[in-house]
Amino acid sequence: MGEEKEKKKRKERSRSRSKGRKQKDDEEDEEYQKRRDAERAKKEEALKKREEQRQKEEEEQERQKMEEDARRMDRTVMVVGLSTRADERDVFEFFSGRAGVVKDVQIIRDARTGKSKGVCFVEFSAAEGMVKSLSMTGQTIKGARVSIQQSQVAEGRGTHASRGHM
Repeated sequence: MGEEKEKKKRKERSRSRSKGRKQKDDEEDEEYQKRRDAERAKKEEALKKREEQRQKEEEEQERQKMEEDARRMDRTVMVVGLSTRADERDVFEFFSGRAGVVKDVQIIRDARTGKSKGVCFVEFSAAEGMVKSLSMTGQTIKGARVSIQQSQVAEGRGTHASRGHM
């Protein structure tokens, strides 16, 4: 009978050790889970910060684009009554010597035929060129008398900045 008591005591000790181990394992699992949760929270926070930074950068780029569009409108004239035979080079040469440095010329063409509609836009590198060009109304390009006016954004087109909504 002494042996049976001894076996019983050993079993109880083994069980209590198992309970202790189990408790220790549970505590370790809990700590591990807390560390994982903390790491996950850190990663989510870093991701959130990166997204906010990206959004700020996009907003800044959009603001700069809008400002540039507004400045471009301050340097651009619309030429009306342009000969259908005139091309970008003719317009460029007409304004280059007299008004200032021409940055860009865009002749408006029919989408289907590609023929000029008699209207073009001339962008100067400085606003002074735009001002000087306005005094050139009534002169001829390729035999056609042209009217030159400050470019305006058509309603519903362009950016808010170019319409003065900054």
